[in-house]
Parts: sequence; C-alpha cells; structure tokens
Amino acid sequence: MAYNSWNSNHLDVVTAFFNPEIDKVVYAELPEGIDWLSESPRTGFLQLNKALYGLKQAPRLWRQLIDGFLLSIGFHKVSADHNLYICNQGVMLLLYVDDIQLLYAKSANSRAIDIKESLMCQYEMKNLGPVKQFLGLEINCLPDSSVTLGQQSYINMVLHRYGMENVNTVNTPMDHKTRLDNMSNNTDAEADQAQYQSIVGSLLYTVQATRPNIAFAVATLSRYLLKPYKTYMMAANLVLRYLKSTADVKLIFSGPGWSSEGLVGYTDWDWVGDRYDWKSQGGYLFKMAGAPISWKSKKQTVVARSTTKAE
Repeated sequence: MAYNSWNSNHLDVVTAFFNPEIDKVVYAELPEGIDWLSESPRTGFLQLNKALYGLKQAPRLWRQLIDGFLLSIGFHKVSADHNLYICNQGVMLLLYVDDIQLLYAKSANSRAIDIKESLMCQYEMKNLGPVKQFLGLEINCLPDSSVTLGQQSYINMVLHRYGMENVNTVNTPMDHKTRLDNMSNNTDAEADQAQYQSIVGSLLYTVQATRPNIAFAVATLSRYLLKPYKTYMMAANLVLRYLKSTADVKLIFSGPGWSSEGLVGYTDWDWVGDRYDWKSQGGYLFKMAGAPISWKSKKQTVVARSTTKAE
C-alpha cells in the first residue's frame, strides 16, 4: 500500500449473516412479540430459510456465500492466506467476516469502482471511505503516500481493562534482573491464572499487529500460562506499564519516493539463554519500506551445543 502508493477503501457488510440460505432443516422457537404465529401447524416453532446471528453454521454459510461471489467477479484466493483475494487488474481485497478492505493501484481505479458497485449491489454495505481502522489497527495515510500503523486506542482499552491507566511508566518491557526460567526453585505464591492468561492474550495481539519491541517479553511470559506465579504477573504488568509510556508509537511505512530499500532481514540467537532447560532464545525481523513487516521471538526446540549451532 505505501511502497506502491496504492489507494484503500473500507467496506462494512450490514447484517452479513442474514444473507446466506440455510443448507439444512433448522427450526427456531418463536421470539416474544409474535404470538399470532403460534397457530401455525408446527406450534411454537418456525423453519428457518436464512441464517441468523447465533446460529452455529452462520459464519460458515456466510463465508461460502461471499467466497463464491468474489471468485465469480474475477478474484482468486492467495494460497498462503484465504482471507486475501487478488484480482489480476491491480486490485486486492482483504476479508475478515463482515469487514472488507479494498486495495488498488491508481491505474486500477475504474476496476476498483466496478468491484465496489458489484459488492454493494449484491449485499447491503456501508462505504466507510479510505481505511482508518481495521481489526483494532489505526491506519493513517499521509500526503507523501507513507502509511502509519498504530494501536493506541487498543492499548488504552487494555490498560483500562486491567486497571493500569494511572500506573507509573517504565522505559523497558522487561527488567534484566528478573529471571523467569528457574521454575523448580520458585517459592512465590500462585497468581490468578485466568487474569494472567487474559493479559498475555491481549499482549499477544499487540505483538502480532504493531509491536515487535515487546515480542521477546511476551514470548517469555507465554511459557507460564498453565501455572503463573506472582513474579510472572509482575513481569506481565511491567509490559503493560511500558506500553502505557509508548502507546502512541507507530510503524511508519515510507512511500515510494522515500525508501529505495527492498526486503531486509535480521536474525539473532543467544546461547543457552534459558537456565532451566538450556535452550537458546532468538528471533527474526524483516523490513520493507523502512518498517517491520514480519517478526517473531521464540525458543529453539533442541539444546544447541555451541554458539555456531545456536545461530
């Protein structure tokens, strides 16, 4: 989008699950307020012709319906991600349930307009204009074709959820003096497992979307979901305090006039970083248009017997 200076458009399907027809015989109890229908042959029940929200098969039926329509108007699915559709005329479409993000080159503007008209004729939709928010991501297209991605609203929501709005901030997501890998000698009291898992889950989405700088800390916290201790909870809260101080940090993808740098990758691994099982910890990061596009921090599955093997 930034690298090729593409345009974007956000579409929202209204009551998406009401569109597909039921593929099996399904009956529903009469809702309150329409008792006059109780005189039907099947007293107190109605046979559904179309899907409803809350019906187990409704998401699958909707996906099958819109997938078939997108394929019929010239799109094909990317094998690596079936939520991404590509048209050979310079148009891409990203689908998530009832949210659609349409990306297209300036030369394909007329084709994108035709696709939008086809979608809005087929289904009731809201045209939200250039994409600004998508799945909790804040997207801002700058005049120089650069694009920023952030999660300030999501981070503030997470801080409010766990009562961390007014805590003191910190400059790093982990304290280098804190060791979480020696479980056998841990004498701490156990922490609330459900809350710990909830915090780590919220942090995981932040890592996956826009924050590679907390990937190592969250990967470490994720190892102790089954039996967290107070020390682990304090470490999780420390990451939240760090996010509070950096909530407005964004990824900036430079436009075509600012970045001549193609795909660049970095990787690094320690040796025997975990003192409990002697396995090495490391990760990778790939950049394009001046900003990260893929990253991961993980522990190796086998013990490396030298720094060379660890790397």
